[in-house]
Amino acid sequence: MAVDERELILTLFPGTDPELLPPGEVLYYREGERVVIEEAPFRVELFPLPRPALPRPAICEACGRPLGGAYARFFRLRVPGRGPEEVYRYVVLCEDTEACRERARPEVLRRILRKGILR
Repeated sequence: MAVDERELILTLFPGTDPELLPPGEVLYYREGERVVIEEAPFRVELFPLPRPALPRPAICEACGRPLGGAYARFFRLRVPGRGPEEVYRYVVLCEDTEACRERARPEVLRRILRKGILR
């Protein structure tokens, strides 16, 4: 039976900061209207927001491209935490997730993932 190094560390040391874990495969894809970023065992779902009128280009947080209004998409993710208050983070990504995935670097996707799992 193969043991995933990341899962083994998290089993033995459950509070380990995700940044200290050895790199795993980062997945970045669409699931309907939502965008998912995951690196086992962590997963974040980003929910789309209505498109606002953009007075100037936005920058995609995953690939760093400047985007006009038709190509930018705003997403919200709920950060799990302790207590009754809800904490949300907001992310700007390319509308075309597949093309963005080709340009995005894994360390940048990991940073977005950490925003969604850490308070």
